[in-house]
Amino acid sequence: MSDYVEMLAYFGVSGAHPGGIELTKTMIEHIKLDRDERILDAGCGTGQTAAYLGNLGFEVEAVDMHPLMIEKANLRFKREELPIRALQASVENLPFADASFSLLISESVLSFTHLSVALAEIKRVLAPGSKLIANEAVLKAPLTPEEQAVVRGFYGFHSLLSLSEWKEQLTASGFRDIRILSFDEHMVQEEPTEMELSDQIPPSLYDTLQTHYDLIQAHRKSLSHILFECTV
Repeated sequence: MSDYVEMLAYFGVSGAHPGGIELTKTMIEHIKLDRDERILDAGCGTGQTAAYLGNLGFEVEAVDMHPLMIEKANLRFKREELPIRALQASVENLPFADASFSLLISESVLSFTHLSVALAEIKRVLAPGSKLIANEAVLKAPLTPEEQAVVRGFYGFHSLLSLSEWKEQLTASGFRDIRILSFDEHMVQEEPTEMELSDQIPPSLYDTLQTHYDLIQAHRKSLSHILFECTV
C-alpha cells in the first residue's frame, strides 16, 4: 500500500474524499433510498459513511483492504451500537454472492484498483437494476507524463482518468444510465474534520500528509473529483 493510504489509516482520517461526510449526506438525500436497500460501502475506511447509513436504518456491509482501517471502523460500529461488521477485502475480490446488493458506494477507492477487474466485481455483486454511486479522482486538465507519474506514484493510483475515460470504462464494463452528479459547493478539498489517531504514528507519515497538501495545491487546475451514478 502507498504511504498515502498508510497515512490515512494511522491518522484515522474520516471522510478523506473531497466534500467529506457532508457531500455523502447530500448524495444520499439526492438519490432517495428505499428503506429496504442493502448497501455495500466498498473501501469503507474508518467507517464514517457506513455508520451514517446504519444510523439511518439501512442494512449495510463494509469492506476495506487496510487492517488498521478495519479495526477503527469496527470500533466505531461498536461504539455506536450498530449491527455492522467491517471485513478486510479487496473491491477486486468481494466476499459476497452474486446480486447481493441494491446499492454500492465507492468514495475515493476505484482509482487505487485495477479498474476493469473492480468494475466487473462490483457489477457481479449488484442485483440487476441496482446502482453504483462513486466519488472518484478525475483529470479535468492534462498533466505532463512526468506529473502523472508523480501523482500516481504518491497516491498509489492504478489509473488517473478524464471524465470521458471514466464514461468509457463504465460503459465497457456494462454500466448504463451514467449520470454525473454536481454538488459544486461541496466539491472542495478541505482539511479532514475528524481523525482517530493511532497511538504510534511513524514520523515519516507527517511528511506524507504535507506532500499530499502540496500536490493538491500544485495541481488544483488539473486534479479534481467526480461524483457519478450508474445502473447495472
